[in-house]
Amino acid sequence: MMMSDLPKDLVEEILSRLPATTLKRLRSTCKLWNSLFKDEGFARKHFDKAARQDLVVMLKDSRAHSVNVNLRGIHNNNFDPYIKDIGELSLNQVDINKMVHCNGLLFCITKDNIPMVWNPCTGETKWVEPRRVYDKSDRFAFGYEYKKSCYNYKILRIQDAHGIEIYEFNSNSWKILDVTCDWCIRTHAVSLEGNAYWFASEYKKGTEHNTCLVSFDFSKEIFEAMDVPFQFMNGSDIVALSVTRENKLAVLMQRWALEMEIWVRDKIEPNAVSWNQFVEVDMGLKLPAGTDNMFSFKTTFSIDEDYKVALVWHTDHDKGAESRKWIEDIKIFIIGEDIYREIVIGKIDYRYSYPLMYNYVPSLVQI
Repeated sequence: MMMSDLPKDLVEEILSRLPATTLKRLRSTCKLWNSLFKDEGFARKHFDKAARQDLVVMLKDSRAHSVNVNLRGIHNNNFDPYIKDIGELSLNQVDINKMVHCNGLLFCITKDNIPMVWNPCTGETKWVEPRRVYDKSDRFAFGYEYKKSCYNYKILRIQDAHGIEIYEFNSNSWKILDVTCDWCIRTHAVSLEGNAYWFASEYKKGTEHNTCLVSFDFSKEIFEAMDVPFQFMNGSDIVALSVTRENKLAVLMQRWALEMEIWVRDKIEPNAVSWNQFVEVDMGLKLPAGTDNMFSFKTTFSIDEDYKVALVWHTDHDKGAESRKWIEDIKIFIIGEDIYREIVIGKIDYRYSYPLMYNYVPSLVQI
């Protein structure tokens, strides 16, 4: 029996369970299917039911690249993990400076500091016109409010001189928020279950700035400070954020270039957040003598809970100015309690962008 002989509802049910990249290849084979894949109702159904397909996207030289990661056999000392840049994702030569992943969409800040949203799987893009001219000091975040079975995507814009505003996709308009941001944001934003997260330092005159985890709730449109499971010392410690393939928040802390901890947020209850330690490593025991591997607030990482390792993406660009170069190796450190590997997967030109890495799940979500 051919697919064309099946009832329409059954065909739709079958297609809704296939990965988005598979449907992308099928678009050109059938006009009816191509029309179905563009239907907003089917896109929502597919997002809820489809087999999850976890990929990795890297920002390199102002372009988004797809990266193939295979860690099978990583704990075998005779096996070299396979991590390879497999090519640029097409975006019509748009120069990207920053990215955030949310529901299969990539929220991008261009070299000219203009925000846009892009679905690499469908090719759909949306440019966002400002209420006030964008400035390089602006900070952005991307998330959504889930209401009445619909996603209302939103962009948060934090401006030093003009306050805070939000762009709503449902209304295609900006609005000014009557809230303040009492923190100096120090890390890249990540998006999880509609909310944005950063590490940030409090603004306090006459006292040392305390660094904490800050979230922005796009439904309530408020900032909230959150506890983390370690003590942080400004000036010597490094922190970074990531979202796992299982949709959990992960935090990395490196102290004095040697001690590294990664914690994963397990669950959230009213007035309580539970964290589990994923790994704790003394880098001094892993590295060759004289090696300095201090990460930075620009560091990005991911974890693989199956193989119990972390992948930390880093370069030497943040070391002393005397050793700084425009073109550096892109290094991936594979770190676990019983493993340390260092892999170079290419080079990056810092005149364009800093290397960023994100877990990415392709989807048919419409903008």
